[in-house]
Amino acid sequence: MIVCMRRNLSLCFALLMAASLVGACGKSKTMKGAEVGGAGKGCYQYKTKDKEFKHISQQATVETKWYDEWTKLHGKTLPDPLPPPDHWMHPKLSSRFAATMHENSFATDVSTEPGPMPNEAKVEYFHVLEKGTKLSGMSPFYTFLDDHTVVTISFGRDSAMLLIVDIKGEARVLDYVALPGRGSKALELAKKSARMAMFRDTSGGAYSYLDAKGRVYVPGADNTVIRIPIRDHRVDRANMVMLDLAREIEKGSWIDDAMKHPENHLTALMPDADGRVWFTSKFGVVGIVHGQEGSGVCPPVYTTSIAHFAFSDKIHHYYGDHMPEGAQEFIEELKQSEKDGTLVDKLAEHRRKAQQIFDIIHDEPFEQIQNSFSVGPDGIYIVTNVGLYKLWFNEKTRHIELDPAWAPTYAKDHLFYENDRKIKPGHLNNGSGTTPTLIDDRFVAIVDNAPGHVNLNIFRQKDGTLVSKLPLFEPEAGAVENSVVAYGDHLIVGNTYGYVDPFTENPTAGGIARFDYDKAKDEYVVREGWPAVGHFDGKTATPKLSTANGLFYVYHRDMDNPHNHNDWQLTALDFHTGWRVFSIKGYFEGDDFDDNVSGIVKKKTLGKEDYGRKVFNNIWGTFSFGPRNSIFIGTYRGYVRFSSAPDLAPEPAPADEAKPAAASN
Repeated sequence: MIVCMRRNLSLCFALLMAASLVGACGKSKTMKGAEVGGAGKGCYQYKTKDKEFKHISQQATVETKWYDEWTKLHGKTLPDPLPPPDHWMHPKLSSRFAATMHENSFATDVSTEPGPMPNEAKVEYFHVLEKGTKLSGMSPFYTFLDDHTVVTISFGRDSAMLLIVDIKGEARVLDYVALPGRGSKALELAKKSARMAMFRDTSGGAYSYLDAKGRVYVPGADNTVIRIPIRDHRVDRANMVMLDLAREIEKGSWIDDAMKHPENHLTALMPDADGRVWFTSKFGVVGIVHGQEGSGVCPPVYTTSIAHFAFSDKIHHYYGDHMPEGAQEFIEELKQSEKDGTLVDKLAEHRRKAQQIFDIIHDEPFEQIQNSFSVGPDGIYIVTNVGLYKLWFNEKTRHIELDPAWAPTYAKDHLFYENDRKIKPGHLNNGSGTTPTLIDDRFVAIVDNAPGHVNLNIFRQKDGTLVSKLPLFEPEAGAVENSVVAYGDHLIVGNTYGYVDPFTENPTAGGIARFDYDKAKDEYVVREGWPAVGHFDGKTATPKLSTANGLFYVYHRDMDNPHNHNDWQLTALDFHTGWRVFSIKGYFEGDDFDDNVSGIVKKKTLGKEDYGRKVFNNIWGTFSFGPRNSIFIGTYRGYVRFSSAPDLAPEPAPADEAKPAAASN
């Protein structure tokens, strides 16, 4: 039996509809394939009809630069390595390279792999040549099977493709398999409002992951979970499985027919420490696929609405001392209905009462989950456009529960962060843009959506209490649609304010800020003078740290040439001091970028001129550290691989020391 319910799109409707939903997967009406298992409906062998995938590999012109402020002190050398991160590593995820968009389940954006250096630097553009319905850029998801193989997803206009690419030399596709697409229409790229809705939709595979057994789990745009095993660098098609979650996603959040919002979509997947696969949807459904591996049975699925948690505290947060008449009695009635198991049966009655009591918001879903979530050994950390939550699954009751140590903290009004409920330029929705970042076993960090001046908020993992709240960037010029970089006692945040429409020039404020933990004060403080020099306009790529060489990498505009917005480069900073060490830039001159799109697309996309330079725009994609001194970043028409020789060439000796000693005879 599926026990499901729906929530209306209003301040209190969204809240009152939330209850623990328990069920098994529902049967799809659109997907075809041999059904497998037997205990429930909705499990299928995943089958596709794959057509040819067109692409080429192009080597860009490369410019490297060492910065004087570094070389005057250290020459053309690298900083010292940093100790590897000392925190729990997820046993169910691929371990050496990035397994998720943010490198690991803590979303720290820190890697132990060395990044590219100026020595024999190369910039390779993996150029997708698909057009029409498959007109494509690349996903921000990169993971690696070994030193020579990358797995990523090509996002088309209304289709997607999982790719396995050999990267020993020039990129060569080994295999690919089609994924459910978003079904976007051509006019959505032409009309700005529709284009914004499409680029603000994170569904379809961005938050996929690779597990420790070489299987890719993809949250399909049609609300399916697809498990794709990879064997011998090829897709194991005979063992691909699809689980249809349409019923849970649709019933887990009420979508009013009168609303002009897109449908609810599955957005992110991640296993917990015990291997249960958690998922979230845009409009607030949280669930678990409780798989019995090898049982041949369709696994049970347990779902709930995020709005269910800390319900009465949310009401008090938004109404304060001005609670509507009858509100408190209504809250108690809901609690009793939940306690005695009649909440779903009385749903219609509760809705009618809510209409009479509360000021209903008719034009937006109340609580959304736009970002991914983080996983620690003791729970799941989820941020919505209302608050931050720590959840776990109770095996005895088979319910998703809020960590009881966090429950009292909501009444303190900190976990419901500051939010003006407006979409800032540079945000994807009207809330926090950050996947929660776990700082070993101590803290969790997010950035809020406060009016005027956004803040970095750090909470204790143990009980959710607020540790620090620190203003970021300039007033009216700050937004963070990325996770916070965390290494030891240090946090670094990049500004995405102003990046709105990927098809225009997007003048942006830019900037990065660092904060260090003061143990004596038990709080975080700003690190003044970091970075030591330069202004970094990272737009949307999450900056990341490589501990192998102590380098902090930023993908950004070349601010030394402010008249050419199309120049993009990778700059490495010394993590300790913030001094610029070197940069690597790739570009194509004139018609060297051998694209096959129409002239009007080239002219109207991403700015006005220099098509071969502006195609390096990452369009919300972040980057991942790969094998052999490389970084992979999704771009407008594919992905870019920055790479280099494994070691720096030795500096030439000064002229008066260059001759061998024997020459003096």
